[in-house]
Amino acid sequence: MRKLIIILLALTLALGACSTARQKLTPQGNVNFKTAQVYYAQKNVEKAEEFYNKVLADNPDHALSMRRMADINLYKGENNPEKTVEYNKAAYELYDNAINAYEAYLNPTDEEKMDIRDMKRRRDSAWVRVYSAAEKAQTDGNTQQAMEIFELAAKLDGSRPEPIIRLKDIYQKDLKDPGKAENMLKQLLAKDPDNQAYILETGAFYFNQENYAEAAKYFERSKTINPSDMDNLLNLSFAYYELKDYDKALAETKLALALDPTNLEILDNAKNIALMKEDKQLAISYLEQLIELRSTEEDFNEISVLLNDVKDYGKLITYAKKWHEWDDTNKFAVQFIVFAAQMTGDATLEKTYSNILKTMP
Repeated sequence: MRKLIIILLALTLALGACSTARQKLTPQGNVNFKTAQVYYAQKNVEKAEEFYNKVLADNPDHALSMRRMADINLYKGENNPEKTVEYNKAAYELYDNAINAYEAYLNPTDEEKMDIRDMKRRRDSAWVRVYSAAEKAQTDGNTQQAMEIFELAAKLDGSRPEPIIRLKDIYQKDLKDPGKAENMLKQLLAKDPDNQAYILETGAFYFNQENYAEAAKYFERSKTINPSDMDNLLNLSFAYYELKDYDKALAETKLALALDPTNLEILDNAKNIALMKEDKQLAISYLEQLIELRSTEEDFNEISVLLNDVKDYGKLITYAKKWHEWDDTNKFAVQFIVFAAQMTGDATLEKTYSNILKTMP
């Protein structure tokens, strides 16, 4: 670890060497800066920190001193787990200020552009460490500490959605406070109202709160962004199903089915909606597709009952026979064949399966 620190300190010293000419220091500030640089080059982090702080006390916008202090805090955060949030927060803020100072330069040199890229990478690293500390606190069961650190992570970089989503989850699932969870989602959408991931997250939140009408609004909004998102089409179908708007539920399911015609979940959903609509013929058509793709006792029983209801005894014989071939121990399959044979006047078929039925335990 010490070797790594030495290498990184040497690298940052070399990368930042060209930046000092951009900013003038007071005579004492110049002395303090050169002293800090010497200590930094000697890997004496404590003394370097002392003199960089002296520079910044008189010259708070000195970019290279801010960068050096950011580097020092980043190293401290890596080697002091108990203070990782404190040090990485400081590193993030110092890098951010240094980057702003560098980016304010007119006609930045190639070296300065490289410095900016390097600082942005390190600033991101500092943020990730803060966020990871929040995740660890949550995993360890320290909910309040996790929330405080997630809030800090969100404050440091407001463009990142992850801490807001984690806070939403804590409020919704752990603290059972849907009002605050909803506020977290509103924050996300206020920053990026057309972000489909945020819209879907909001729709899912309202669905879980059993506010299906509001959920449908957000799923519809998501659909305008990506009409071919199959998962969202199913979400929308489920929302309309719960609202008992079976026509809309079926319409969304059909759109999803067009994208994936052999998807068992979608076919099951379509069959269930057809049953709620009391459209037995449509339910039968979906069951036929299901049976082609899989074989379950529930499917065979359901299609047999429906075929009997609609008095389609010829097709009932076909599917009851398939059921019997799939499971020759099931009495219901044979009973359906015998009954359908009676209804169609097929005495031979009735006799054959009546005899089979007599042999069954």
